[in-house]
Formats: sequence, C-alpha cells, structure tokens
Amino acid sequence: MKKTTHFVSVLPGRIRLRHAILRNRAVHAQFVERLGELAEVESNPATGSLLLRFDPADADMEARIRAEVAAILGDLALSSAEPEAAKAAPARADSGEWLDRRAKREINRVAKIGSLAAMAVSIAALRSSRKLHAQAGYLSVFLMLVHTAFHWRRAFR
Repeated sequence: MKKTTHFVSVLPGRIRLRHAILRNRAVHAQFVERLGELAEVESNPATGSLLLRFDPADADMEARIRAEVAAILGDLALSSAEPEAAKAAPARADSGEWLDRRAKREINRVAKIGSLAAMAVSIAALRSSRKLHAQAGYLSVFLMLVHTAFHWRRAFR
C-alpha cells in the first residue's frame, strides 16, 4: 500500500499520524471517533497528532487504518459544511489568545537570554556599582518572571 505523508511512524501495533489538518479540533474529533473503533487512540489536537495502538498480531489492521484515514480525508474533501480555509487553519486552544505561537517563542527566547545577560551584569557589578548591581538584578528577575509566565502550566503541575 502506498505510504502517505501523514503516517510519520508505522511500527507493529503502533501508528502515529501527524498532519496540519488535525490541528482543527472538529476534524481531530472526527478522526478520533472513527479511528477509535479500530484502535486505541491517544490524541493531541495542539500538535495535530494521533497515536494509534492495536494488536500487532492483527496482520491487516494497518491496511484497515490506512483505508479509514483515506475515507475520512475523502469525506472531508467532499464536505461542503466546512469551508476549505477553516479545515487547514490550526485551531487555537483559546479563541481569545492575543499572541500567536511564533511571537510567544520569540518573546520567551529574548526573556531567557536577557535574564542570563542581566544576571551576568549584576554579578560583574557587585564590586563597582551597587546601583547597577541592583538594577541588573531587578531586570533579571523581571525577565525570569516573563519566562515563567509562558510556562506556568508546566511549572506548576
């Protein structure tokens, strides 16, 4: 059977699907519902990923899963209920999100590097200037708080 690009890992008893269309929560739910009848499904709509686990002794399960994925994709292509732009657009976890993922990564990167640089300046200024030492320390703490704000969910699990 022809290998398609959304099958990123195929092992006995385990298949991982990853595709941008799976970031759309409605499409993702459709995949989970239909593939859940064939295999155990672990899903992550934020990354557009599905992990399917099944009995490796079932020789034709991979073919059935591939056929079901093709059928779902065919149904999506024929569906006129959802516009094409909405299918391909990634769904945001929170519709009120004010920054996109790329902007968050860039701000976080600047905050981490800036915090390290400010801490180095603060340590270097210990002997020469108390005022510079304090200001650089405040800046370092502020930038670390910015970094923590982006990762607070993971930090406080």
